[in-house]
Amino acid sequence: MLFQITVMQIRELPPSILQADFNIVIRSHCKTLQCATKLQRVMNLTLMIQLTCCSAIWCLMLFYILQMGLSFKVLNVSLLLLLMTFETYMYCHLGTKYTNAADEVFGALQQLTWYEQPVPIQRQLYFMMQHSQRSIALKAGKLFPVNIAQFSEIVKKSYSFYLVLKDVF
Repeated sequence: MLFQITVMQIRELPPSILQADFNIVIRSHCKTLQCATKLQRVMNLTLMIQLTCCSAIWCLMLFYILQMGLSFKVLNVSLLLLLMTFETYMYCHLGTKYTNAADEVFGALQQLTWYEQPVPIQRQLYFMMQHSQRSIALKAGKLFPVNIAQFSEIVKKSYSFYLVLKDVF
């Protein structure tokens, strides 16, 4: 939400930007980047555990369903598998929205008429654009981003591991 507020502030700047108005946007952008760093630090280990455990549980549940055949217990396990898949998908969906919102800040900065602004504001715009170009994404264990594309990769790899288990047993 902070990224969206920053984008809104940037888009509402008048064509001839005043230094006082631009300072408000700069402070908002800095606080947003600080919040993004703190969020990444907090969610780093949690997302790694979530995605790792879900991947392992998917494989084992699919293997269990294969071994048990059709029964009432399999229906319960299938429901649990569906709920776990939905939970993991929601984490990945939120990660995608987070990254897209961060990218919108750069897009809003690019739409400003920087060439018509005074030199001090041009320098500050350049500085903000440099910071906005960095990829901001939630990462699991500082290894891979949490997004929809990664979710599909996790599902594919889990299914591949399940097929290996199926062939071995």
